[in-house]
Amino acid sequence: MDKPTRTVIAALGGYQAVARILRKKPSTVHTAMQSGVLPASWYDALCQMAIDASLEEPPRSMFSFLQIEEDAA
Repeated sequence: MDKPTRTVIAALGGYQAVARILRKKPSTVHTAMQSGVLPASWYDALCQMAIDASLEEPPRSMFSFLQIEEDAA
């Protein structure tokens, strides 16, 4: 079964195409894709890529944003 990160990256043209846009090494994008969690710093760029490709924006839950626990609030 494919990870959601793989599905999103594939829909955006594959990890090599995404790496070119992000100005990252292909291995960096591939490793993040395989881990199942993408860096939060990529969120805006990947959302824009999705919009440009007429695709649904990737969910925030796919990215490594810090989460605030309910007890801490």
